[in-house]
Amino acid sequence: MRGVIEKLQKARRVLVVSHQDPDGDALGSSLAMGRLLAARDAEVRLYSAGPIPPEYRFLPGLELVADQLPPAGWCDLALLLDCHQLKRTGPKAAAYLERVDKLAVIDHHRGPVNLDGAAWVDPRRAATCEMIARMAAAAGWPLDQETAVCLFVGIQTDTGSFRYSNCTAEVFRLAGDLVAAGADPWQISQEVYATSLQRMRLWGRVVQGLELLAGGKLAVGQVSLEDLAATGCAPEDLENVVEGLRAIRGVEVALLLRQREEGGVKISIRSRGALDVSAVAMALGGGGHHNAAGAIVDGDLDQVRGKVQAMLLELMEAA
Repeated sequence: MRGVIEKLQKARRVLVVSHQDPDGDALGSSLAMGRLLAARDAEVRLYSAGPIPPEYRFLPGLELVADQLPPAGWCDLALLLDCHQLKRTGPKAAAYLERVDKLAVIDHHRGPVNLDGAAWVDPRRAATCEMIARMAAAAGWPLDQETAVCLFVGIQTDTGSFRYSNCTAEVFRLAGDLVAAGADPWQISQEVYATSLQRMRLWGRVVQGLELLAGGKLAVGQVSLEDLAATGCAPEDLENVVEGLRAIRGVEVALLLRQREEGGVKISIRSRGALDVSAVAMALGGGGHHNAAGAIVDGDLDQVRGKVQAMLLELMEAA
């Protein structure tokens, strides 16, 4: 953390980049970091590839998150948030970041760190927003209400509304500090967990095609391009669906596969307890956490489904 703080204190032009297909933690950490840096008179640009889920459009400053990168050589520091693999930022950003002289990373996902620069990667932390809140306190950077809102959203969503095993006593204390700084849990929850009729119809298709394997311990759902088109939904409308599959009584592992328009299949895996699904995701070129992981896998939907199902069944049998 100290190495990252030192680089941020010296930087005057900072490019903040999060992973493609951003979630609440990626967006919340980017916006909060942008506000903290701007308060120190740094010039900041925020980048994220992929559509922004509608439930996060209320976040203060969201209009500053762009899908266009600044000219080459613009920044004197690039800050990578909520991922520590360049490929997770998308092909355009990955190519750009490979040419950046100075890089810093703040992330809480598992996986090897093979980047030059100051990298603060701590999988013990519940969210990147938790890490930024701790860093701000250590650096003596005050939090205004809007920054507190952004940080609260990242922590709330990455802990499943404070229900997951990553939600420690420290996380609850930190969330309380953010509420004291102006984050309103009720108002935030009304935005984050709002849904639409189209999204409910898409979820219905997932449930209708749901398959339970291993005596009901493995739940497998999938979404094709046809499903998205028929319901008028976008990929970001699948936010939290895989968590819903894991919530089925008796299910120990949930797998959701989504066919990608650009090719390949995005997989999202969730587990309970001791089952470490990050090992499967990393073997497929992805990453994540002990109980929540994902990857993008080449192949058609049926091929990828068969391959990943077999890997998960083997993991479950070994456990």
